[in-house]
Amino acid sequence: MLKFNKLLRPILIIIFTCLAFFSTKAAISDSLHVKQYGIYIDSMNFTAKTIKGSCVVNFEAKHNNVMLLKLSLLKLTIDSIMINGTSIQYNYDDTNLVIPSPITLMMNDSLTAHIFYHGSPVKDASGWGGFYFSATHAFNMGVGFDATPHNFGRAWFPCIDEFTDRSLYDFYITTSNTQKAFCNGILAGSNNNPGNTVTWHWKMNQPIASYLASIAVSNFYTLKRTSNNIPVEWGCSITDTATVLNTFQHLDTILSSFITAYGPYPFDKAGYVLVPFNSGAMEHATSIHIGSAFISGLTYETLWAHELSHMWWGDKVTCESAGDMWLNEGFASFNEAFMTEKVYGKTAYKNWIRTNHKKVLQFAHIDDGSYLSLINVPNEYTYGTTVYKKSASVLHTLRNYLGDSAFFNACRYYMSDRAYSTGNSYQLRDDFTTASGINMNRFFNDWVFTEGFPHFSIDSVVYFPGGLDHYFIYVRQRSKGNNHLYEMPVEINLTDGITDTTISVVIDSATQMFHIPIFFVAQMITLDRKEKISDAITDYEKWITSNGTVIFNETNTTLNTISIGTDSSLVRVENNWVRPDDWKQSNPGIRISDYHYWKIDGIIKPGYDAQLTFSYNGSNSTSTGHIDNSLITTSEDSLVLLFRTGAGDDWHLLTNTTLITGASTIDKVGSIRIDSLVKGEYVFGIRDYTVDIAAENNVKRNDLIAIPNPSRDTFEIHYKLNPSQKAILRITSSSGKKVFEKSINPDDSVVQWNSANQPEGIYIASIIINGKIIESIRLSHIK
Repeated sequence: MLKFNKLLRPILIIIFTCLAFFSTKAAISDSLHVKQYGIYIDSMNFTAKTIKGSCVVNFEAKHNNVMLLKLSLLKLTIDSIMINGTSIQYNYDDTNLVIPSPITLMMNDSLTAHIFYHGSPVKDASGWGGFYFSATHAFNMGVGFDATPHNFGRAWFPCIDEFTDRSLYDFYITTSNTQKAFCNGILAGSNNNPGNTVTWHWKMNQPIASYLASIAVSNFYTLKRTSNNIPVEWGCSITDTATVLNTFQHLDTILSSFITAYGPYPFDKAGYVLVPFNSGAMEHATSIHIGSAFISGLTYETLWAHELSHMWWGDKVTCESAGDMWLNEGFASFNEAFMTEKVYGKTAYKNWIRTNHKKVLQFAHIDDGSYLSLINVPNEYTYGTTVYKKSASVLHTLRNYLGDSAFFNACRYYMSDRAYSTGNSYQLRDDFTTASGINMNRFFNDWVFTEGFPHFSIDSVVYFPGGLDHYFIYVRQRSKGNNHLYEMPVEINLTDGITDTTISVVIDSATQMFHIPIFFVAQMITLDRKEKISDAITDYEKWITSNGTVIFNETNTTLNTISIGTDSSLVRVENNWVRPDDWKQSNPGIRISDYHYWKIDGIIKPGYDAQLTFSYNGSNSTSTGHIDNSLITTSEDSLVLLFRTGAGDDWHLLTNTTLITGASTIDKVGSIRIDSLVKGEYVFGIRDYTVDIAAENNVKRNDLIAIPNPSRDTFEIHYKLNPSQKAILRITSSSGKKVFEKSINPDDSVVQWNSANQPEGIYIASIIINGKIIESIRLSHIK
């Protein structure tokens, strides 16, 4: 055991105090833990916006030879500090408070400091977080969006303001006798004082992080109920009670759902306090502060449910660092969808997920500066779109990956394993592995630790009829925001509108083929028809039973049925948020979108006639824009729509379209309508005569064909060149590997390629002149 000479101790304290001030990286909680806070707010001046009080801090050493007691306190005035009845000298720089300990603390030793302070508590620069005064209310919001760290307990009491330190609390808040104080935990008592004041004693019996500590003072009425055998209290005005009860009319269902999903309610009560705050709510444990404007019936039901779910995700188990904030906010956002399902049904859940995911694909990389993974999120984007919305999309995918039973069992295991402590993404992964018996390494590597998204699509289908119909389905994996290959089970659905067959396959390569025999002729073949995976697609399908207009939600399309035909038709629209193929684009002077394209599918009955409108938006609007920005760089008058039947076809310019620019042709907002709906793929293009055109090569377009295609062995590749032209015919695999090359000239017109020794899959045959690919076709090699 190391001991210090008594004469050296004052010198060492001075040295360590200086080092403590200059050290910004070391966490206070590495050496100290606060077992309990006693917070005494003796007075509040609502006019001057000041508080006066003290804080009793019960320290515990986490290792030997601790000589400095360190806390955070932001821009308040310290009047004095007492330890064992003796005034103690200290160093304070408006942020960091360092108190030399009168004794050297060894591991697990305890020491209590009593800190007296006053002043005007601050707000965060973002306008979210800190301490607020109005004419009638005083309250805190425990997180500062712009603060570093984001914990904002230090705005009103001295504390170890870190996620990793959790403490018990006693609050003694003195108010006028017309006011009440609400804090965490349960009301242990109240004392009437001389001078028409009351001291309210609230006691928090479970340990929480400092940012979850709360205070609110006003002329509150206490509304009490019981839900699922849990006491629930609201601090509100007496005139708001009816509105509160209407807003929380589904509390029993939602709270019950969270208990079933995540385990027993972790605290002594649930509670909400209505405060004059217009920017949301804060999940202070058992005493959620919510803006009064959001208590208005069912409009903001998901907001209070989001905060309630934090009692598990964030309050019972807190993220270890701000870079893992998705463990708090991502799960709480997912729980908005989950509570929607429990109250309103599965379709409402799917609609929530689809709407959320479209926002993610459209805005996350814009709002957060780039495509981000869910871990190690930069401090300025801790509370950004990736953390809130992308996380919810990933958790929806994780839920379907495991299935409900395994997913929620794993959630409960994590809640139990990390109870009243912190967790990180790796611990969540490991706990999910343990609980489910499924190795979660690959899923977390793909979806949590990697930025961006995968994109899964059907590239082509080869059909062999017979008593047992055989389908050879070629699928392709691309990506949005990364160059990563995912490994993911994906469902292939084949349907004729009456009979469905769904097969789960594992996609783990850029291209793959799956053989599916069925006893009916499929009219529509889709991937992930039930929307279980949050890849780079938003889709919507609907059986059309009458004439009229239908908005296809989150696909940026609108269908106008003119004639229903002989029977109801199924129309499916996929907006694919990846760069479309442009390897076969035979339209000189037209540049096509590099950002997205549509696929229209369905079961279209005879006589069905409809128009489909495709919306474009190249504006910088933070609510509707950032879709076609890279395409629309000139006037909208130059916009066109192109079509192809499938991935093996050329893009063809459509002429039966109507460009609807609206009042302006330069605001980059409008639509293009096709007069007659046809199944296939559609993409925006723009006339841009700076586009490099291969006209100088005088190649006769659309004269490169392969017979047969698909083939099990030999392809005859037919081509045409102009006189005196010399070219190369090159065949590559879908991964870009060259498997065949031959010089060709106008005197020949066909080349044979034997593919029998090649792996099954998609190959690309290209004509190359002067080192440039002039035309390409796809070859489907089957076994």
